[in-house]
Amino acid sequence: MDPLLRKIEALSEPGCYSLTFTLESGEERAIVMRMRGDEPIAPAAGALEGWSPQSATFDATIAAVRALHTARQLTGPAKARLLDIEGGWDVGIGNVILSAAGEPSCVAHGELASVQPGVFRCAECGAAARYERES
Repeated sequence: MDPLLRKIEALSEPGCYSLTFTLESGEERAIVMRMRGDEPIAPAAGALEGWSPQSATFDATIAAVRALHTARQLTGPAKARLLDIEGGWDVGIGNVILSAAGEPSCVAHGELASVQPGVFRCAECGAAARYERES
């Protein structure tokens, strides 16, 4: 049986979506998909057993992610946004958020230190993010 798509959530990074599936065992599993151009890219580590590009549910899931991505693009750019650093997932999985004061923060250790222009890192755990502000 193919995994059942339960939820798609738009993450803070443009083109990045969390998909939650219910497996045949009843267990829930989430994977993150990123759009690159018109193509969704799922990490190999997030592959779900029994879910392949040949299945009808795979095609339907890709269509749903594309539709959400298109709708999201129509809303225009954000004034300030957190983005994952190259090769990182801290923003996408929720380890780094914007604090109430609007600063990049580690959910476990508080505000992040600037390590280079626009890049912030937690001194305790290494969580990192890019932070872009529209001028």
